[in-house]
Amino acid sequence: MSVKAPSTRFSPLLSQPGRVQHLHFAPDPWILQQCLETDIVFLANPPAYEELSETYAYEVTFEKESKARKEAEPVRYAISTALKRFRSRVLKRNKVLSILKTLVAESSSQRINVLDVGCGWGELLQTLLTSLPEAQRTRVAPHGVEISRALAKLSDDKLRPLGGRCIHASAQDGILGFDENYFDIIVMASFLEHESNPLAVLENSRKRLKPNGTIIIKVPNFACINRRLRGARWSGFRWPDHVNYFTPATLRAMAAKAGLDITRMSALDTTPFSDSMYALLQVAKRD
Repeated sequence: MSVKAPSTRFSPLLSQPGRVQHLHFAPDPWILQQCLETDIVFLANPPAYEELSETYAYEVTFEKESKARKEAEPVRYAISTALKRFRSRVLKRNKVLSILKTLVAESSSQRINVLDVGCGWGELLQTLLTSLPEAQRTRVAPHGVEISRALAKLSDDKLRPLGGRCIHASAQDGILGFDENYFDIIVMASFLEHESNPLAVLENSRKRLKPNGTIIIKVPNFACINRRLRGARWSGFRWPDHVNYFTPATLRAMAAKAGLDITRMSALDTTPFSDSMYALLQVAKRD
């Protein structure tokens, strides 16, 4: 049965409240809804930005969520952790980093401005800079925006010696601190699911991209098979800091509404066998 959302937040793909259905995955007091007009799934009562700075900061909720999953399913948790370490340390698999390095190598800009939105402790940008050939590394200027006060400080300490900086702010405010047509690459890896105003952030990011600039997106895939099998125990659910849950269709709709074209979202990028999906976005070409 569909109802009007009783909360302060409605579908991030609509400009006014619409018809929704409640999904029974979220623990109290969090309210998870699906918009019946756009299909996007979202948290109707997300924490305020101020709470995400410290009370619900990533490092706080990640630790609590990891502890809860370890206690609930110790064997599965151990296997999952081991596989992640194997992929990162042995196979050296980091799809976002690989895409980022390719875009840097292909760039013709003398100064390649890169922004990591929700940069955490700055690991991605630090790894990028330390792994590039010198000829490319000297052209890259790394920037970050991070809402967690503690993580923003860690990132800034890492990026300053590399010729960049990290701004402690919400993405919506932090992106506005940069000039338009400034960035060659904007990374939103495991970020857009955290953002209460994803459309505004994408629109502001579009304005700050150079004409041929690219946004790299990585988000949990709500349409994946694992989510259907695991239900409320799916690893893509994080309460309350994941406030949007995308499918390939709703991510495409969000990009289009923000004036962005999806230039890459292949079958491998959106496979239902993975908990995550990927996309590359550029400023929409107008006829």
